[in-house]
This record gives sequence, structure tokens and C-alpha cells, in this order.
Amino acid sequence: MPKGHPIQDLCLQTGEAGYKFFQEFLSLGNFLVSLVRMVRNAVMHPGKVNYARVGYYLDSCGSDAMPITSMLGLLIGVILAFQAITQLGRFGVQSYVVNLVGTIIVNELGPLVTAVVLAGRSGSAFAAELGTMKTNEEIDAMVTLGFDTGRFLILPKVLALLLALPGLTIIADTCGIVGGMLIVCSQLSITVSEYVNSVLQVIKPIDLVQGMFKSFVFGFIVAAIGCHKGISSGRDAQGVGKSATSAVVTAIFLIVVADALLTAVFAGIESLW
Repeated sequence: MPKGHPIQDLCLQTGEAGYKFFQEFLSLGNFLVSLVRMVRNAVMHPGKVNYARVGYYLDSCGSDAMPITSMLGLLIGVILAFQAITQLGRFGVQSYVVNLVGTIIVNELGPLVTAVVLAGRSGSAFAAELGTMKTNEEIDAMVTLGFDTGRFLILPKVLALLLALPGLTIIADTCGIVGGMLIVCSQLSITVSEYVNSVLQVIKPIDLVQGMFKSFVFGFIVAAIGCHKGISSGRDAQGVGKSATSAVVTAIFLIVVADALLTAVFAGIESLW
């Protein structure tokens, strides 16, 4: 077959990609609206929540992720302290290392790194689980029997991540501050008590609120994207694999976008104070 004009092919590919993106955007928007309704109904009618499933996902997403989250938090604190000592030492302001380590870990790196870890662990797992159930026609069977698939399959995952990610963020923050303490106290003439007192003075309530609010938003994003990709996956092995990969990539992208927006909002709020 004769090949088309390069510009025409480019226009067709661009239009097709734009159409697919628009369809994906509408599908995700409808899914988020229904998901918000599920969470609202769960808050208004807590007796209808399947707490056994919430506990199961809370254990798999929270407890099982504690070692890797703690280790990453510790290493990030170590790296950040090393870099801060090196860069600030050029200007003779090494005393501000504690300020830099404490605020950046609590505000940004703790919630962000924890969310990325859970996007790779839990988001892909949610997509693969729901995609496999769709491939095996288990979801169709539940719908035929009259079960509310959202309440049984999706809501427990979302509630579990809304609880797990803030807790893991606190652990990552603590380990990051400890990692910074190991480097600062060994490289500079600062004692452990002085480091702890400086951290407590530097970290303000707005910093803790910002980190916790970000973790809630990130948890919702990871759970929502993972479930949406799993529900909309293809009915074959390749479709399940693509949905799991897409869940991780999309969740990380939206996490970074949400982090930028929330940082700008909190910066504006803090400037008003």
C-alpha cells in the first residue's frame, strides 16, 4: 500500500492520541465522581463498610510497605544532609542544615517518596487484581448476582490507602530526620539534643498539616488510578499488564502535578500569615 503524506500521518496520529486522551479523561472523571459518592456513603453509613477487606488491604499496603518506606526515608535524610552540608558550607551557613533537612522532608520528600513507593506497590497491585478478576469474568458474575462491586472491590482499597499513606508518611518523615541527624551530628559540632531541639523549632504546625494533607490526596490518587485502570483493563493477559503499568505511570504523574499545585496553595496561605 502507498504511504500517506508525512504531515497527514502526523496529524492523524496527533488527532487519534488527543481523542484517546479525551476519552480517558472523561472515563477517569466519571469514575472519580462515583468514587467520591462511595466515600461519602461510607462516611454517612459506616455500617455498610466491609472492614475485614479494609483491614486486609491496610495490612498489605501499610505493614508490608513499612521496611522499604523506612529505608528510603533514612537514605533520603542522609543524602539530603550530605548535600546540604556541602552546598551551605560554601557560604558558611552550615547552621541552617537542620532547617533545610527538617522542612524539606516533612513538606515535600516524605509524602512524595511514600506516595511513589505505594504507586509502584499498591497501585499496580490494585490494577492487576481487578484486571485479573475482569479477565476471569468474576466482576461480571458479581454484577449478575446483584453485588455492589464498588462497595466490595473498590471502596476497601481506597479507605485502606487513605489510612495507610499518612501513617507511612509519618514513618518516612521520622526516618528521614533520623538519617539527617546521623550525618549532621557526625560532621558538624552539633549534639543530638541540639539537633532535636532545632528540628522541633523549625517544623511548624503548617508544615505538618501540609505533609499530612498531601499524603491524603496522594493516597486517594494512587487508589483511584489503580482501581480505574484495573476496571477498564482489557480481558487478556496483555491488557492486565498494560493496566498495571499505566496505573503506576499515571499515578506518579498525577502525584507530581498535585504536589506542585498543593505546594503553591500552601505557599500562598503561609504568605498570608
